[in-house]
Amino acid sequence: MPRASLLCALLLACAHQAAPDEPAPPSAPAPAAVDPCAAAPVPGDSTKALARADVLLRCGDDAGALAVRFALLRRDYGSTARAYALAVLAHESGQGPEFDATVADLPLTAAARAVYRLTRDVSIYLDNVARLTEETGKRGDPGVEAGSLARDVAAALAVAADDPYALSLALRFTALHDADPRERAAPICRDRADPLLARLRDREGAAVLAAACGRIAFRSGEPIDGRRRFARALELSPRHHAAAIAWAAAELAAGNLAEALRLYELATEAPSPRLRYAAFLGLGVTHARRHERDAAEAAYRSAAAVRGLDTAAPDRLPPELSFNLGALLADTNDPAARTEARGLLRAYAADPRADDRRRLRARILLRELGD
Repeated sequence: MPRASLLCALLLACAHQAAPDEPAPPSAPAPAAVDPCAAAPVPGDSTKALARADVLLRCGDDAGALAVRFALLRRDYGSTARAYALAVLAHESGQGPEFDATVADLPLTAAARAVYRLTRDVSIYLDNVARLTEETGKRGDPGVEAGSLARDVAAALAVAADDPYALSLALRFTALHDADPRERAAPICRDRADPLLARLRDREGAAVLAAACGRIAFRSGEPIDGRRRFARALELSPRHHAAAIAWAAAELAAGNLAEALRLYELATEAPSPRLRYAAFLGLGVTHARRHERDAAEAAYRSAAAVRGLDTAAPDRLPPELSFNLGALLADTNDPAARTEARGLLRAYAADPRADDRRRLRARILLRELGD
C-alpha cells in the first residue's frame, strides 16, 4: 500500500476510535395494559367466546356474559348445550324474564327451545324448593305448578329424547317431586341415563347428566354410587363447579369434612358469582364444623364479598350468611366480634325468611350476648 494511502487509513481508524459512542435509538413505548373487562367484540372461535363469557362473569358483567352466550346460540339454533347454558346464566343473573322474550324471537329447533324453557322452569322450581326447605324445614308450595311442569318435562323429552340436558333436568325435577327418588328417578338413571352416557360425545352434556344422577344416588342412600357418578362428572368436565358444590354438600351432610373442604375449595374458582358464593358459604360451614374459626370467618366474609355485600350492613346479607357468621362471632371473647354478632343475629331474627328453629337459636345467642 502506498505510504499516503496507509497514512489516510490510520488517521481514519484513529478518528473512528476516538468518536463518541452514538446514542442508542429510543426504545418503543410499552404497550398499554389491556383491560379484560372492557367491551370487546364476541370472538369468532367458540372456545374463546366461552372463555370471554367467563372473564366477564368474573368482572361482574352479567349482561356482557349473557350477550356472549346469546351470540353463541344465534350461531347454532339447534344447540341444546348453548340453550341450556344461556338459560342457566339468565336465571343465575336474575334476568330470565328479560331474556325469555329475546330468545322467543330466535328460530330455534324444537329441542333447543324445549331445553331452554325446561332449564328456566326447573331452575325456578329447584330454587324455590331449596328456599322453602331452608326457611321452614319442610317442603311447601314451590311457586311452580308441579303438574304443569311435569307435562313440560314430558313434552321436552318427547322432542329431545336422547338429549343429556333435557334428561338431567327431568331427573332433577322428578327426584324432588317424588317422595322417594328410588321410585322413578334412580331407575331412570340406571336404565336410560347410563346407556346414554356410554355413547355421548358431548362431554359437558355427559357431565351434567352424570352429576344429576350423582345427586339422586346420594338422595337414594347410595353414597358409593353417588361418588362414582360425581367423580365421572368432574373427570368429563373439571370446570363443572355446580357438580363440585353438589358433591361437597352431600359429603358435608355425611360428615366427610375433609372431602367436603376439598370440593368446596375447588368450586371457589367458579366464574359465576352465584356458585362462588355457594362455595364460600359451604366452605365456612365446613371449617366451622372442623372448629377452624378463623378460616370459617374468612370464608363467610369472602361469600359476602362475592355478592358485593358488606358484613357491616347485616340487614342486606342473605339470612343464611347473617346467621352463620353471627353464630360464629358470638362464640368468642373479643368485644368487637361480639358486637358485630349482635347486629348480625338481630338482622336474622327480624328477617321474615328466617326459619323458626334458627330464629329461636339467634334469640338465645342474643340473650347470652346480653342483648
